[in-house]
Amino acid sequence: MLRLLDAHRHAIDTCVFCPKLCRFACPVAEAAARETVTPWGLMTRIDDVHVGRAPLDGAAGDLWAHCTGCHRCQAVCKHDNDVPQVLYAARAAAAAAGHAPAALGAWAHSAPPPRPAFDALPEGGPVRLVPGYVDDDTVRAAVRLLEAAGHGPLGRPVGGAGVSGIRLLEAGHPDAFDVAARRLADGVEGARLVVCLDPADALALRRDLPARGRTVGPPVQHLTEAVAGRLAALTPVLEGDVLYLDACRLGRGLGVYDAPRRTLEAVITGRVVEAVMHHAEGGCCGAGAGLAATQPALAAQVGREAVADVPDLPVVVASGVCAGHLRVATAGRAVHGWATLVARALGRPGQEDEG
Repeated sequence: MLRLLDAHRHAIDTCVFCPKLCRFACPVAEAAARETVTPWGLMTRIDDVHVGRAPLDGAAGDLWAHCTGCHRCQAVCKHDNDVPQVLYAARAAAAAAGHAPAALGAWAHSAPPPRPAFDALPEGGPVRLVPGYVDDDTVRAAVRLLEAAGHGPLGRPVGGAGVSGIRLLEAGHPDAFDVAARRLADGVEGARLVVCLDPADALALRRDLPARGRTVGPPVQHLTEAVAGRLAALTPVLEGDVLYLDACRLGRGLGVYDAPRRTLEAVITGRVVEAVMHHAEGGCCGAGAGLAATQPALAAQVGREAVADVPDLPVVVASGVCAGHLRVATAGRAVHGWATLVARALGRPGQEDEG
C-alpha cells in the first residue's frame, strides 16, 4: 500500500530537504513542542517508510495522526506543498496495513449527533441543506437564517445524506469517502443551491470530490456565503467587542473571510477584533482531521493557543464543530457559534441556545 505515496514523491522530497521553514506555522507542533510532529518531521517519517528506512508500524500510524489538516503550513510554504494531503495518503497506507490509531477510525466512522430539525425537512427541493456534524441548535439557526435570506423551500438531499464523508478521507479511507461523497452528490442533483453548515463538507464537495473525478452539479456554498448581504434588520445581541477566529476550512480552504465578519459586525455593539495571526495566517481550533479524537489534550492546547492573543473577549467562530471544541478547550470562556449568534439577531423567539 506504500504505492499510495508514489504520487506525492516531489512534495515529500521538497519537505525533507527544507530546513523547517514552516515549523512556526504548525499549530500542532507549536502546542506539542516536538520536532517529530512538525511538517518536516511528519514528512521525514513518511519518506523513511516509503524508501524502507523505517517500518510501517503503529508508531508511524500514531505519528501521522498529529495533524489537524489546517493547511497553515501550505499557506507559508514557498513551494505550496499540500502536506495534509500527503499525510492522508500516509494514513491510508497505515490503515490498510492495520496500523492506524483505533480512535482515528472510530472518529471517521462515527455518526453525526441527532438533529430533529434536519430530519424534519423534506427530501429534495431547490435548496438542500448539508449539516455535517453540527448539532441541532446550529441546524435550527441555519434554517431560520436561510429562510430570512429568502432561500427556499429548504430540503434534505435525496436519500437523507447529511455528511460528505470528508472525515473518511482525512482518516485514510479514500474509497469509503468516494462512496459517501458520491452518494451526497447524487442526493443534491437538481437543486438550485447546496448549503453546507460545516465548512469541511463544502470543501469536500467543491475541491476533494472533483479532484477524485466527480463534480457536483449545483453550486455549493457555506452558510456564511449563502446569507451574506441578504439579512435585513439585524439587531445587536452581544455587547462589546468579540474575537473572531477564522475556521481553517472556511478561510484557508474556501477563501471565505469577509462575509462572516461583515454579518457579525451587525449583531454586536463593539468591534470584531483579530488575533495577531489572522485571515490566511490565522490559527486553528484543534478539532480537525481527528486530532481531538486521537490526542484530546493536545487538541485542546491547540485551541487555547489559537485564542490566547485576546484572553478577555468572547470568541465567535463560523463552524459549529470548532465552537463546540473550543468550549471544552477553553472551559469558562464564552464561545459563540456564528450561526446561532446571528440567528438570535433576527429578533424572533425560539433560539436560546448557543451552538
